[in-house]
Amino acid sequence: MTKAKFTPSARWHGSEEDFMKMVTNFFLYDYEDRGMVKWQGYFLSDHTAALKQQAAQEATHYPPLPMMSDEDIRSTLAQAYQNGNTVSIQVDYTNTDGNYQAPYRGKVAGYAGADTAVLDTGEMVSIMDMRHVDLVPLPAERL
Repeated sequence: MTKAKFTPSARWHGSEEDFMKMVTNFFLYDYEDRGMVKWQGYFLSDHTAALKQQAAQEATHYPPLPMMSDEDIRSTLAQAYQNGNTVSIQVDYTNTDGNYQAPYRGKVAGYAGADTAVLDTGEMVSIMDMRHVDLVPLPAERL
């Protein structure tokens, strides 16, 4: 790879060394980098909307639902699987603030082994991690 030949502008009449000193001084003393401000215009509206949605979801608090027995959880999942019902599953996990995460929601598509439910959303939830399972009623217009 060859070094490009120095060509300042047609108006520059000094040496390459003088030009480089001038450029160096400009960036050292005169140029003020605006930091992140200059990149704000590059955020896409979809990205901004996704960030807002994530912040809203993280700000939402989900109260703890009553702890169900293993037998009741399995029975509710089996009923949902047989009838094609949608379920809402709250797992027994909290974040560092002590808040429960958003419940999993979907139809039970099957099981992976004896202790893991597979939802139609592709999520796999261990029955041992489930705190509460509810059947989600159909909207009135679909009845």
